[in-house]
Amino acid sequence: MHDAGASALLEAHVAAKTYLRPDGTATEAVRDLSLRLARGEFVCLLGPSGCGKTTTLRILTGLDRSFAGHISPEPAQLRIGIAFQEPRLLPWRTVEENIRLVLPKAQRGRDLSGLIARFGLEGHAARYPGELSLGLARRVSLARALAVEPDLLVLDEPFVSLDAQAAAELRRYVALAAAQKAMGVLMVTHNLREALELADRLVLLAPRPAHVVEEVRLDMPRAGRTMAWVEAERARLAARFALLRET
Repeated sequence: MHDAGASALLEAHVAAKTYLRPDGTATEAVRDLSLRLARGEFVCLLGPSGCGKTTTLRILTGLDRSFAGHISPEPAQLRIGIAFQEPRLLPWRTVEENIRLVLPKAQRGRDLSGLIARFGLEGHAARYPGELSLGLARRVSLARALAVEPDLLVLDEPFVSLDAQAAAELRRYVALAAAQKAMGVLMVTHNLREALELADRLVLLAPRPAHVVEEVRLDMPRAGRTMAWVEAERARLAARFALLRET
């Protein structure tokens, strides 16, 4: 289990994030949101649809710099691996080429056979994204995010729409890779059971504008998180927090 006193990998305070709708109306997406992620910690962000979870991830990873607040260190100082809701693969590149694209030029000849095999992509490395099912494309996206051996792994609903067995396999591998490399993980999910299986800490976000309602530390070691424990904890949290009752 993660040590709550470990050194910070990332600290952020988003005082405000506002964007303009096409009709010119200003919409406040995030307000007064503070977050700390320790090295080696797995944190899941949960909240209702449209509350600003993805916007928050974009700010924390440096993809959106138009906000009031601060992030330490600057995201550019970290190795960050990202798997988005959509796989976002380049259609004119093969599976292996898509994975290698994130590597620094000096490392693009690195042996990736082990990584490709762990994601079940051995027979697909020379195929193009248009030839893949959505499940396989998601595997490629996750392999690409881990290829850089990130300090910070950011996952935006990476297992959604996968069948139960495939999702379980990928969750196990991501959790193992994160633990082995002591990387920090920030994952957005609507699936409370998934969060209870993986996370050291849950961060519950309110409806827009996003802000932290509660943080829940999960002290049960992952190895001891049986299905019965997950269901009991899910019921307990859903009874306590209305925003979790549909997750």
